[in-house]
Amino acid sequence: RMTARVLAGTAARGADAAADARAVAALAASTKDLEEHRFAVQSVLTAVDPFTQEVDAGAGPFTLELPNVWHLATDISGAVRGSASALDLVAALHPTAAVAGTPTDAAVDLIRRLEPFDRGRYAGPVGWVDGNGDGEWAIALRCAQIGSEPARRFAEYSDTMPVTAHAGAGIVAGSDPETEMLETRVKFRPIVDALA
Repeated sequence: RMTARVLAGTAARGADAAADARAVAALAASTKDLEEHRFAVQSVLTAVDPFTQEVDAGAGPFTLELPNVWHLATDISGAVRGSASALDLVAALHPTAAVAGTPTDAAVDLIRRLEPFDRGRYAGPVGWVDGNGDGEWAIALRCAQIGSEPARRFAEYSDTMPVTAHAGAGIVAGSDPETEMLETRVKFRPIVDALA
């Protein structure tokens, strides 16, 4: 069996119960966020199709409550065909539309040309696989890397080790740059708090 939880479409938690209820209701009704979520779900379904049968993605997304955000979420499950391992599925899934865009090949090419930095481990698969090919994987979002080759050189002259941290937002038609930046800051906050 394989299972996946797709998270795409985000709203900040409200400051109180009433604001929180408004935030989750707005997210669940947001055409822009529902479209972003649809792209991400379709990306996963397309990627796992050659490896699975009887795939179920439910009727639509549900709202998932996290400490600082709400996400639109869809759980996908299916029976794995043949001898596909967790690594086969990870290789097919990476990168998903949620982190690279769609169509994926064109989006990845555009990212390589336009982003002024190397993503490094950001948005890469992180997990484990056992000797039977079973495993569990996640996408390294809202993550940090302590040290690197340039950081090690810096550390020779400093008592501190630099940290590179990442968070991002899904950009689709209808995205508002200022709103997306605020969303990214909300997602980034737990990393900042942890490192503080």
